[in-house]
Amino acid sequence: MHIFFRVWRGLSKLSFLNIVLASLVIILTGTLVGHWVEPETFPSLFDSFWWTMTTLTTVGYGDFFPSSVAGRWLGIFLFLFGIGIIGALIGKLVEVGATFQRLKREGKLMYRGEGHYVYIGWSPKTKKAIDEVLGYEPNADIVLIDQLKEEPYDHDRVHYVHGDASDETVLLQANILRARRVAIFADARIAESLLADGKSLLIASAVEALSQTQGVDLHTVVEVCEERNISKFKHVRIDDFILANDSVSLLMAKATLQPGTTSIFRQLLSKQSGGNIQALAPRPEWTTIRAAAEALLGQGVTLMAVNDRLDYATVLDTKLEASDTLYVVCHDDTWERLNKQGGV
Repeated sequence: MHIFFRVWRGLSKLSFLNIVLASLVIILTGTLVGHWVEPETFPSLFDSFWWTMTTLTTVGYGDFFPSSVAGRWLGIFLFLFGIGIIGALIGKLVEVGATFQRLKREGKLMYRGEGHYVYIGWSPKTKKAIDEVLGYEPNADIVLIDQLKEEPYDHDRVHYVHGDASDETVLLQANILRARRVAIFADARIAESLLADGKSLLIASAVEALSQTQGVDLHTVVEVCEERNISKFKHVRIDDFILANDSVSLLMAKATLQPGTTSIFRQLLSKQSGGNIQALAPRPEWTTIRAAAEALLGQGVTLMAVNDRLDYATVLDTKLEASDTLYVVCHDDTWERLNKQGGV
């Protein structure tokens, strides 16, 4: 019995590749030798292979069994050594799976997908943003970068990367150069707004430096705590700024001055209301803003803004360019119908 324990310990120390090779040798040996010593019992190599596999993985089904002394010695060999090797292989497979899951939880795996969203910094706001994106795009992939020991958000579409987001290695691990959007959230663990925005600036600079080095244009969104700190980002290309504290203050002011307006903002921001903000390019026949607004309204779509202008109603006769962006509000089914008509 001591010998078997020593053999098992030796097998458990073998590398995964060596165990796979040993398993293949055992299977080939059982298949070829079985067919050679008992061609009547195993008329084909597949019959011998079937008997070998059922012997190694179970106690056999009894449909094939050797009758000669040589065949039975082969069966004994498979019992004593083959089952141990196959057991070690199964154990290694389980170990590999467990190791993969552990590394995934700890954010140590490389993300190799493309067209994903990269969210930097974990906070309740990040969770809310992820929930909203996944509710709007169930098949969207999100890579979250933070320095937590384990992934804070368990979801099949969310991949966690552990590390300092200002480190180029960590950004490459998130495959940020193939990302669709990059969103940098203010660190909720930093109480001082100046320090929080300073950290966001450092991360944004790292993202910008990497994208310029590789010649990739990344769309970056940054959450800032104080509006006065936006000017500090002038040397870094940022596409959009989100004001963290001011947004709440402005909504509170609107709610006190004009009750009911917060419900409108909430509907615009969340998909749950049914009406969503979409962006599209002008059709060739929409020569002016007026033509676009009337055409869209006729299809159940509300034109909300042209580029960054909400007051487009004052310039309805302005000509539209192909580079302009129209922001509209409509239901999902209306948006799909507009897509099919070539409105996007």
